[in-house]
Amino acid sequence: MPVYVDVSRCIGCRSCEVACKRVHSGRSYMEVKVIDSRASVPVTCHHCEEATCTMACFSQALSKDGERTAFDIHKCTGCGLCALACPFGVVLTDKWAHKCDLCKGLEIPMCVVTCPAQALSLDPDAASKRARTRAAATVALAQGVKR
Repeated sequence: MPVYVDVSRCIGCRSCEVACKRVHSGRSYMEVKVIDSRASVPVTCHHCEEATCTMACFSQALSKDGERTAFDIHKCTGCGLCALACPFGVVLTDKWAHKCDLCKGLEIPMCVVTCPAQALSLDPDAASKRARTRAAATVALAQGVKR
């Protein structure tokens, strides 16, 4: 159950970061990256099906729990191998590792609930449909320009 991002909808308001901080006692597991002041991209754990962070974690602090990549701080040794193994750079380490837990205990993660632009979603079909529609519009525009 990863959170899907529609970059074209993100307005860079950082409401998702604030909501994440509120749920996690002042620590946000999501960050909105601004790219050349042209686009804002919310970045968080993808809860990968084949999560390399879990494979790198010899203490088994990271493990798959259904679709969620779970983290148990009591097992974490702070070695940082999970952060090195994450292809998206979203497993963070200071003294211990920490990452998005999809607001464990809540039905819908607060970042998704809070986003005023509806840039965050749990629905892969809707996210895929929006991406295909955008791609088709881009191709149509490019073909129109070539004429």
